[in-house]
Amino acid sequence: MKHIYITGAGGLISSGIARSLKRMDKPVHITGNSPDGGSIPYFDRVIANRFGEPLAIPGNKFDLIIHCAFDKDDKSNDLNTSGTLKWAEDAGNAGIKKQLFLSSISSQSAYLSPYGKSKKILEDWFLERGHIVFRLGLVIANGGMFGRLLGSILNSPVVPLIGGDRFLVFPTDPETIYDLVYRISEGKVNGAPDGAWNLQYKAGISLKGILSLICSRTGRRPVFIPVPYTLVFAGLKLIEMIRLPGIDIHTGNLKGLKWNSRISLQSHLEALGYEERALHGVIKEIVL
Repeated sequence: MKHIYITGAGGLISSGIARSLKRMDKPVHITGNSPDGGSIPYFDRVIANRFGEPLAIPGNKFDLIIHCAFDKDDKSNDLNTSGTLKWAEDAGNAGIKKQLFLSSISSQSAYLSPYGKSKKILEDWFLERGHIVFRLGLVIANGGMFGRLLGSILNSPVVPLIGGDRFLVFPTDPETIYDLVYRISEGKVNGAPDGAWNLQYKAGISLKGILSLICSRTGRRPVFIPVPYTLVFAGLKLIEMIRLPGIDIHTGNLKGLKWNSRISLQSHLEALGYEERALHGVIKEIVL
């Protein structure tokens, strides 16, 4: 039986990985951690653990640890960086030899937001020690940034189109992540020969294009209103200055959208044996 540890057990991707592993044809025991502990579907055990605390590792000898934990309230990403590094060191000291870190194509942007800088620092640490790194684009699932786009379509008759139709996003199919994790757990795939595995589609799609596909999936027909990037940025900057609560997007996200659309980053999907599934089909699978 394989024993796998996943940090940030309550997250979108971590839950998806656990669900997928449990559906595979080989037995696996999955332990996770989350700030509140408790029971989470598809995890055999969940431990209460927070960034800043030592990594809580039960008695099982683990074959693989997957670093998914991320505190979205840590706007500076200092805690996300130091906490992940601490847990990676704790995992190594506990004898977990194989570690996987989930990063982002944002780590390769010309402009590095606090989020992108954190991912870059962590990428370098894991790669220097021979561990595995996935770089993800816009994960097509009901959560994260795509979930915010989905929510804007579902909840409003008018949707702002930031920057008109100038910005591109680079999708990542979540099923690729799940299948690749399984192959890694079975020892069938090791790290990329020249660094991280880039799991985004080769070509980007416009922000309007991805929103239109969401409209087709949901049956909604909101009105798209082009809004200048500078105007949205100024508004978010003001919100950050007065510390208005309840806003789930910030200037770092906006800068990431702008610079990520200019990324020229090789995709490794073909080298890993994956075909790019049609986006409308991937979006159709999302549970609303």
